[in-house]
Amino acid sequence: MKLYHIDRSGHMKSGDTISLVKDFSTNKMKVKEYYKNGLSSHGLWYYTSDARDKNFFLDAIFEYERLLHYPKKLSRYQAFFCFDAHGVIEFINMKYLEDIFYKIYEIEVDEKRVEKHNMSLVRGWSHQSIIKYARMYWEDLPDAYDKEAKVIYEYLVKLPVIIGKEVSLKEIKKQIN
Repeated sequence: MKLYHIDRSGHMKSGDTISLVKDFSTNKMKVKEYYKNGLSSHGLWYYTSDARDKNFFLDAIFEYERLLHYPKKLSRYQAFFCFDAHGVIEFINMKYLEDIFYKIYEIEVDEKRVEKHNMSLVRGWSHQSIIKYARMYWEDLPDAYDKEAKVIYEYLVKLPVIIGKEVSLKEIKKQIN
C-alpha cells in the first residue's frame, strides 16, 4: 500500500528508518506500562512535553479514550501519520502550507499495519465534546453532527517504517487526474 508522509520538521530523508523511541533516559521520566514498546516522535512530544495549546488536550483525551475503550487500536502516540494522495492535497490546502516548509515522502506499508481514521474528527471544544469525537474517530463513524464536514483520512502506521523517495505535490496531483 502506498501512502505519503508530509515532513514539516525537515528531519527526514529517503532511506531513513523511523522506529519507536525506547530510550527515555534523556527525558528523566518513566513511560507508563502501556508504552513499554516505546513512543513515536509524535507520542514523545505530546506525552512528555508541557501542554502548550488545545492540541495537547485533544491528543491526551483521544489517547485516554483509546486506552479505556479501544485498547486494540493503534495508539496515536506509537504511530506514524500518513495520507493517501487525496489526503495530502486536502491537508496541505487546509493548513495553507507553502512548499518551502515541507517535504512529501512515499511510504510503502503492509495494509495489515495500517489503520484509517477521519482526521477531521480530531477536534472538540469541551471535554465532553472531545470524548464524543474521539469515540467517533476510534469507531470509524461518520460525523453525525456536521454532515457537510470535509473528511480527511489519516493513516496510522505501525512503526517501524522506511522513508521512501521524496515526491512533489505536482506528482501527487498527476496521479489523481
